Amino acid sequence: MDELNKLILDHSTALKDYFGQTDTLVVIVLDKELNIAFHNACFKHLISSEKDCFGEHIHSFMLPESCQHLPLTESTTGLWIWLNFKAQDSSPLPLHCYVVTLDDGNHLILGGHLMLTNDKILQQMTIMSNEMANMTRDLHRKNRELQEAHANIKILSGIIPICMHCKEIRDDKGYWNKLEKFITENSEAQFSHGLCEQCLKKHYPDI
Repeated sequence: MDELNKLILDHSTALKDYFGQTDTLVVIVLDKELNIAFHNACFKHLISSEKDCFGEHIHSFMLPESCQHLPLTESTTGLWIWLNFKAQDSSPLPLHCYVVTLDDGNHLILGGHLMLTNDKILQQMTIMSNEMANMTRDLHRKNRELQEAHANIKILSGIIPICMHCKEIRDDKGYWNKLEKFITENSEAQFSHGLCEQCLKKHYPDI
């Protein structure tokens, strides 16, 4: 504790600047009548709509259920407590506070809050919801494209009855079809006709 006291004394200017400018810790000093003698930028940003509130009563910024906790009783010099303030949009803003009575009878309030306010949390949730909706649409589109591609794929499999002489193939309805027609209608293959050397000699001997 002595080291901490020494650290605070040695760096009082830096700590004063931090407490005055930080966005994560509310600092309020109240006089004996609970009027605001000092507040930092965090209080102004979260609670007072960016205006200075020196001289105003602290209860005007708090919800009724929290007003009863201030001032502290004479037997209580320091107290950890949740105090509900009114945010700029009039929604409850709970702060986990340490309230201490100073030697001159004034009160010091140090209040921690979430890094994200209600508006920022809603904004982040909206962004995440939109991203998930976009991902879902992309997934449905890709699944649809895959189903369409799968429907267009024709694969020949199983035993195919073929005539041992003319090489025609019998389809499922019992009709005999030329080999080219059967394969074209039941697969993605296409035929390009030509002549092999043996057929060329057999059917066109003069060429």
